[in-house]
Amino acid sequence: MGFGEVAYALVRRAWAKRAGARLRPAVAALALLLPAAGAWTQTQPTEYEVKAAYLLNFGRFTRYAGAAPQRTQFDICILGRDPFGRVMDDIAAHEAIDKLPVRVLRIKDATQGRSCAIVFVSLFESERMREDLAILDGSDVLTVSDSPDFIDRGGMIQLILQGDNVRFDVNLDAVSRNHLVLSSELLRVASSVKRGPQRGAPR
Repeated sequence: MGFGEVAYALVRRAWAKRAGARLRPAVAALALLLPAAGAWTQTQPTEYEVKAAYLLNFGRFTRYAGAAPQRTQFDICILGRDPFGRVMDDIAAHEAIDKLPVRVLRIKDATQGRSCAIVFVSLFESERMREDLAILDGSDVLTVSDSPDFIDRGGMIQLILQGDNVRFDVNLDAVSRNHLVLSSELLRVASSVKRGPQRGAPR
């Protein structure tokens, strides 16, 4: 499946988990009426359900330019005040990336994030954003945020709202500097890409 389809499937699965066994057939029927590319109907997921699905999905479309770090789990870390609540946990439950079980962690210090696969930098970290990114620089960690000007400050992927839709911008320079490679399919659906040299991009 493509990036949009995988992200949508994750949200749909989270809906089903919340609905419970009795309501799952109705949820499944509703899902058939919704386009997989992410144009939601009036019965739509919340902003942070979509952002959580994107966050997990980014991990599936990211590779390492060199040897992959030795990990036993795929840690998605939330740095600073958590805007997701249980949404991120619901989306990530029982998921695996590169055959590693996904774990969601809340961290208070960027230094703790250097061992994570993905770090979501909370909007509430705005005053310390540059310091956080400097600490994470060079650690093979994908950095994501919905904070304004995140990619201009050196972050890799910035989640943005365009009307009622969640989209994302990419800073390819920052991605390449940290020995990461984003799938060309992911880049094609980005709202904008700040480009730089990227070697060995998977197709």
